[in-house]
Amino acid sequence: MTMPWPLFLLLLKLLGRRRRFESIEGLRAAVERDRKTASAEPPASVRKRCAIGRRQVGGHDCYTLAPLSGAGPVQLLYLHGGAHVAEISPFHWRLLAEFAETTGCVAHVPIFPLAPEHTYRPAYAMVNEIYRGLAAVHDLRQLVLMGDSAGGGLALALAQGFAALGQPQPRDIVLISPWLDLTVSNPAIPAREADDPWLARPGLAEAGRWWAGSEDPGLPHLSPVHGPLQGLGRLTVFIGTRDLLLADCLALRDRAAAQGVHVEMHEAPGMVHVWPLLPVKQAMAARAAIAGIVRGRD
Repeated sequence: MTMPWPLFLLLLKLLGRRRRFESIEGLRAAVERDRKTASAEPPASVRKRCAIGRRQVGGHDCYTLAPLSGAGPVQLLYLHGGAHVAEISPFHWRLLAEFAETTGCVAHVPIFPLAPEHTYRPAYAMVNEIYRGLAAVHDLRQLVLMGDSAGGGLALALAQGFAALGQPQPRDIVLISPWLDLTVSNPAIPAREADDPWLARPGLAEAGRWWAGSEDPGLPHLSPVHGPLQGLGRLTVFIGTRDLLLADCLALRDRAAAQGVHVEMHEAPGMVHVWPLLPVKQAMAARAAIAGIVRGRD
Protein backbone atom coordinates (compact mmCIF):
# COMPACT_ATOMS: atom_id res chain seq x y z
CA MET A 1 0.00 0.00 0.00
CA THR A 2 1.30 3.45 -0.90
CA MET A 3 0.25 6.98 0.02
CA PRO A 4 0.35 10.12 -2.12
CA TRP A 5 3.66 11.96 -1.90
CA PRO A 6 2.16 15.28 -0.65
CA LEU A 7 0.35 13.35 2.10
CA PHE A 8 3.58 11.68 3.17
CA LEU A 9 5.39 15.03 3.35
CA LEU A 10 2.56 16.41 5.47
CA LEU A 11 2.74 13.39 7.76
CA LEU A 12 6.50 13.83 8.09
CA LYS A 13 5.91 17.41 9.21
CA LEU A 14 3.09 16.54 11.61
CA LEU A 15 5.17 13.82 13.25
CA GLY A 16 7.97 16.32 13.79
CA ARG A 17 10.63 13.96 12.52
CA ARG A 18 13.07 16.79 11.92
CA ARG A 19 12.83 18.05 15.51
CA ARG A 20 15.03 15.23 16.78
CA PHE A 21 17.88 16.57 14.66
CA GLU A 22 17.40 20.30 15.16
CA SER A 23 19.11 20.37 18.56
CA ILE A 24 21.21 18.20 20.84
CA GLU A 25 18.39 18.29 23.40
CA GLY A 26 15.93 17.08 20.79
CA LEU A 27 18.22 14.21 19.87
CA ARG A 28 18.64 13.14 23.50
CA ALA A 29 14.87 13.23 24.07
CA ALA A 30 14.23 11.21 20.90
CA VAL A 31 16.78 8.57 21.87
CA GLU A 32 15.23 8.28 25.34
CA ARG A 33 11.78 7.75 23.80
CA ASP A 34 13.10 5.25 21.29
CA ARG A 35 14.75 3.12 23.96
CA LYS A 36 11.39 2.73 25.71
CA THR A 37 9.35 1.83 22.63
CA ALA A 38 11.51 0.49 19.78
CA SER A 39 11.73 -3.22 19.04
CA ALA A 40 14.39 -4.79 16.83
CA GLU A 41 12.36 -7.91 16.08
CA PRO A 42 10.89 -8.45 12.61
CA PRO A 43 7.18 -7.54 12.65
CA ALA A 44 4.52 -10.23 12.35
CA SER A 45 3.76 -9.23 8.75
CA VAL A 46 7.37 -9.96 7.76
CA ARG A 47 7.36 -13.28 9.63
CA LYS A 48 4.44 -14.34 7.44
CA ARG A 49 6.36 -13.47 4.26
CA CYS A 50 9.83 -14.87 5.05
CA ALA A 51 11.61 -17.65 6.86
CA ILE A 52 13.27 -15.94 9.83
CA GLY A 53 16.45 -17.10 11.51
CA ARG A 54 18.38 -15.62 14.41
CA ARG A 55 21.88 -16.18 15.74
CA GLN A 56 24.18 -14.43 18.18
CA VAL A 57 27.33 -12.67 16.97
CA GLY A 58 29.47 -11.01 19.60
CA GLY A 59 26.59 -11.14 22.05
CA HIS A 60 24.12 -9.41 19.71
CA ASP A 61 21.36 -10.72 17.45
CA CYS A 62 21.79 -11.17 13.74
CA TYR A 63 18.61 -12.08 11.84
CA THR A 64 18.30 -13.80 8.49
CA LEU A 65 15.36 -13.41 6.12
CA ALA A 66 14.90 -15.98 3.37
CA PRO A 67 12.08 -16.41 0.84
CA LEU A 68 9.48 -19.02 1.73
CA SER A 69 9.74 -20.41 -1.79
CA GLY A 70 13.40 -21.30 -1.34
CA ALA A 71 16.56 -19.21 -1.30
CA GLY A 72 18.85 -18.52 -4.20
CA PRO A 73 22.61 -18.04 -4.04
CA VAL A 74 22.75 -14.29 -3.29
CA GLN A 75 23.70 -13.25 0.24
CA LEU A 76 22.76 -9.71 1.24
CA LEU A 77 24.37 -8.10 4.29
CA TYR A 78 22.17 -5.14 5.23
CA LEU A 79 23.16 -2.40 7.70
CA HIS A 80 20.23 -0.32 8.89
CA GLY A 81 20.16 3.43 9.33
CA GLY A 82 19.03 5.59 12.20
CA ALA A 83 21.90 8.05 12.76
CA HIS A 84 23.71 5.30 14.70
CA VAL A 85 21.30 5.96 17.59
CA ALA A 86 17.94 4.51 16.46
CA GLU A 87 16.96 0.88 16.17
CA ILE A 88 15.98 -0.87 12.95
CA SER A 89 12.44 0.08 11.87
CA PRO A 90 9.48 -1.67 10.23
CA PHE A 91 10.36 0.22 7.02
CA HIS A 92 13.68 -1.65 6.94
CA TRP A 93 12.08 -5.01 7.58
CA ARG A 94 9.47 -4.53 4.86
CA LEU A 95 12.16 -3.53 2.36
CA LEU A 96 14.20 -6.63 3.18
CA ALA A 97 11.16 -8.91 2.97
CA GLU A 98 10.44 -7.48 -0.49
CA PHE A 99 14.02 -8.11 -1.62
CA ALA A 100 13.93 -11.69 -0.31
CA GLU A 101 10.68 -12.33 -2.20
CA THR A 102 11.65 -10.65 -5.48
CA THR A 103 15.31 -11.69 -5.73
CA GLY A 104 15.49 -14.95 -3.76
CA CYS A 105 18.34 -13.57 -1.65
CA VAL A 106 19.07 -14.38 1.97
CA ALA A 107 19.32 -11.12 3.92
CA HIS A 108 21.60 -10.99 6.97
CA VAL A 109 20.61 -8.18 9.33
CA PRO A 110 22.88 -7.36 12.29
CA ILE A 111 21.23 -5.69 15.27
CA PHE A 112 24.42 -3.91 16.17
CA PRO A 113 25.03 -1.82 19.32
CA LEU A 114 24.03 1.83 19.12
CA ALA A 115 25.24 5.16 20.43
CA PRO A 116 25.31 6.80 22.92
CA GLU A 117 25.56 3.61 24.96
CA HIS A 118 28.28 2.33 22.63
CA THR A 119 30.82 3.75 20.21
CA TYR A 120 31.40 2.34 16.75
CA ARG A 121 33.86 -0.32 17.90
CA PRO A 122 31.55 -3.23 18.88
CA ALA A 123 29.39 -2.64 15.80
CA TYR A 124 32.42 -2.77 13.50
CA ALA A 125 33.65 -5.94 15.20
CA MET A 126 30.24 -7.60 14.86
CA VAL A 127 29.75 -6.76 11.19
CA ASN A 128 33.32 -7.72 10.33
CA GLU A 129 32.78 -11.13 11.89
CA ILE A 130 29.54 -11.64 9.97
CA TYR A 131 31.13 -10.54 6.69
CA ARG A 132 34.18 -12.77 7.12
CA GLY A 133 31.89 -15.71 7.80
CA LEU A 134 29.85 -15.05 4.66
CA ALA A 135 32.95 -14.54 2.51
CA ALA A 136 34.42 -17.82 3.76
CA VAL A 137 31.52 -19.99 2.62
CA HIS A 138 29.83 -18.14 -0.27
CA ASP A 139 30.82 -17.18 -3.79
CA LEU A 140 31.91 -13.54 -3.65
CA ARG A 141 30.11 -12.95 -6.93
CA GLN A 142 26.91 -13.54 -4.95
CA LEU A 143 27.68 -11.25 -2.00
CA VAL A 144 26.09 -7.81 -1.72
CA LEU A 145 26.74 -5.21 1.00
CA MET A 146 23.99 -2.63 1.46
CA GLY A 147 23.02 0.06 3.94
CA ASP A 148 20.87 3.13 4.30
CA SER A 149 21.69 6.45 5.94
CA ALA A 150 24.12 5.80 8.83
CA GLY A 151 24.16 2.15 7.74
CA GLY A 152 25.23 3.26 4.27
CA GLY A 153 28.21 5.12 5.67
CA LEU A 154 29.00 2.13 7.86
CA ALA A 155 28.85 -0.18 4.84
CA LEU A 156 31.32 1.93 2.86
CA ALA A 157 33.68 2.33 5.83
CA LEU A 158 33.69 -1.41 6.40
CA ALA A 159 34.36 -2.13 2.72
CA GLN A 160 37.31 0.25 2.86
CA GLY A 161 38.50 -1.62 5.95
CA PHE A 162 38.18 -4.95 4.12
CA ALA A 163 40.34 -3.57 1.31
CA ALA A 164 42.99 -2.27 3.72
CA LEU A 165 43.21 -5.69 5.37
CA GLY A 166 43.35 -7.55 2.06
CA GLN A 167 39.94 -9.13 2.60
CA PRO A 168 37.77 -9.92 -0.42
CA GLN A 169 35.25 -7.37 -1.59
CA PRO A 170 31.51 -7.85 -2.05
CA ARG A 171 30.31 -7.96 -5.64
CA ASP A 172 28.21 -4.82 -5.09
CA ILE A 173 28.03 -2.09 -2.46
CA VAL A 174 24.66 -0.30 -2.49
CA LEU A 175 24.28 2.90 -0.47
CA ILE A 176 20.82 4.40 0.11
CA SER A 177 21.00 8.04 1.23
CA PRO A 178 24.33 7.31 2.92
CA TRP A 179 25.72 9.42 5.76
CA LEU A 180 29.33 9.64 4.60
CA ASP A 181 30.79 12.34 6.86
CA LEU A 182 29.86 12.29 10.55
CA THR A 183 30.97 15.91 10.98
CA VAL A 184 28.26 17.23 8.61
CA SER A 185 30.74 19.97 7.75
CA ASN A 186 30.58 20.05 3.95
CA PRO A 187 30.18 23.76 3.03
CA ALA A 188 27.45 22.86 0.54
CA ILE A 189 25.20 21.39 3.27
CA PRO A 190 23.70 24.61 4.76
CA ALA A 191 22.14 25.59 1.46
CA ARG A 192 20.49 22.17 1.20
CA GLU A 193 19.45 21.96 4.84
CA ALA A 194 16.65 24.49 4.46
CA ASP A 195 14.96 22.26 1.87
CA ASP A 196 15.35 19.02 3.87
CA PRO A 197 12.17 18.17 5.83
CA TRP A 198 13.85 15.32 7.74
CA LEU A 199 17.46 16.01 8.72
CA ALA A 200 19.33 18.87 10.39
CA ARG A 201 22.97 19.39 11.31
CA PRO A 202 23.00 19.85 15.12
CA GLY A 203 21.56 16.45 16.02
CA LEU A 204 23.43 14.63 13.29
CA ALA A 205 26.76 16.08 14.37
CA GLU A 206 26.12 15.13 17.99
CA ALA A 207 25.16 11.58 17.01
CA GLY A 208 28.40 11.41 15.03
CA ARG A 209 30.39 12.47 18.09
CA TRP A 210 28.68 9.81 20.21
CA TRP A 211 29.47 7.15 17.62
CA ALA A 212 33.11 8.21 17.33
CA GLY A 213 33.66 8.26 21.09
CA SER A 214 37.06 9.73 21.91
CA GLU A 215 38.14 9.72 18.25
CA ASP A 216 37.86 12.42 15.61
CA PRO A 217 34.57 11.72 13.78
CA GLY A 218 36.09 13.08 10.57
CA LEU A 219 38.67 10.30 10.30
CA PRO A 220 38.22 8.13 7.17
CA HIS A 221 37.27 4.95 9.06
CA LEU A 222 34.29 6.87 10.48
CA SER A 223 33.63 9.29 7.61
CA PRO A 224 34.38 7.18 4.53
CA VAL A 225 33.94 10.02 2.04
CA HIS A 226 37.54 10.83 3.01
CA GLY A 227 38.82 7.27 2.55
CA PRO A 228 40.30 5.44 -0.46
CA LEU A 229 37.83 4.17 -3.05
CA GLN A 230 40.07 2.04 -5.24
CA GLY A 231 39.75 -1.72 -5.07
CA LEU A 232 36.18 -1.76 -3.73
CA GLY A 233 33.18 -3.64 -5.04
CA ARG A 234 30.89 -1.86 -7.52
CA LEU A 235 29.47 1.26 -5.88
CA THR A 236 25.89 2.41 -6.40
CA VAL A 237 24.33 5.36 -4.57
CA PHE A 238 20.64 6.31 -4.31
CA ILE A 239 20.08 9.87 -3.05
CA GLY A 240 17.31 12.48 -3.26
CA THR A 241 17.74 16.16 -4.05
CA ARG A 242 15.91 17.22 -0.85
CA ASP A 243 18.40 15.36 1.32
CA LEU A 244 21.18 17.41 2.91
CA LEU A 245 23.42 14.34 2.61
CA LEU A 246 23.40 14.85 -1.16
CA ALA A 247 26.35 17.23 -0.73
CA ASP A 248 28.60 14.45 0.54
CA CYS A 249 27.31 11.96 -2.05
CA LEU A 250 28.35 14.37 -4.79
CA ALA A 251 31.72 14.76 -3.05
CA LEU A 252 32.06 10.97 -3.04
CA ARG A 253 31.33 10.83 -6.76
CA ASP A 254 33.93 13.51 -7.46
CA ARG A 255 36.57 11.87 -5.24
CA ALA A 256 35.90 8.52 -6.89
CA ALA A 257 36.31 10.02 -10.35
CA ALA A 258 39.63 11.56 -9.28
CA GLN A 259 40.76 8.09 -8.18
CA GLY A 260 39.59 6.47 -11.43
CA VAL A 261 36.62 4.77 -9.76
CA HIS A 262 33.08 4.81 -11.15
CA VAL A 263 30.13 5.42 -8.84
CA GLU A 264 26.68 4.81 -10.29
CA MET A 265 24.53 7.66 -8.97
CA HIS A 266 20.73 7.58 -8.85
CA GLU A 267 19.82 11.16 -7.96
CA ALA A 268 16.04 11.49 -7.56
CA PRO A 269 14.56 14.98 -8.04
CA GLY A 270 12.42 16.15 -5.13
CA MET A 271 12.96 13.06 -3.02
CA VAL A 272 13.86 13.12 0.67
CA HIS A 273 16.09 11.04 2.91
CA VAL A 274 15.87 7.23 2.40
CA TRP A 275 12.94 7.60 0.02
CA PRO A 276 13.33 4.06 -1.44
CA LEU A 277 12.21 2.69 1.95
CA LEU A 278 9.06 4.80 2.11
CA PRO A 279 5.47 3.73 1.30
CA VAL A 280 5.14 6.04 -1.70
CA LYS A 281 4.79 5.40 -5.42
CA GLN A 282 8.04 7.26 -6.15
CA ALA A 283 9.99 4.58 -4.24
CA MET A 284 8.91 1.71 -6.48
CA ALA A 285 11.34 2.36 -9.33
CA ALA A 286 14.25 2.73 -6.92
CA ARG A 287 13.42 -0.55 -5.16
CA ALA A 288 13.13 -2.30 -8.52
CA ALA A 289 16.56 -0.96 -9.53
CA ILE A 290 18.08 -2.11 -6.24
CA ALA A 291 16.47 -5.54 -6.61
CA GLY A 292 18.07 -5.79 -10.05
CA ILE A 293 21.48 -5.11 -8.52
CA VAL A 294 20.89 -7.76 -5.86
CA ARG A 295 19.94 -10.32 -8.50
CA GLY A 296 23.13 -9.55 -10.40
CA ARG A 297 23.77 -7.46 -13.50
CA ASP A 298 26.38 -9.60 -15.23
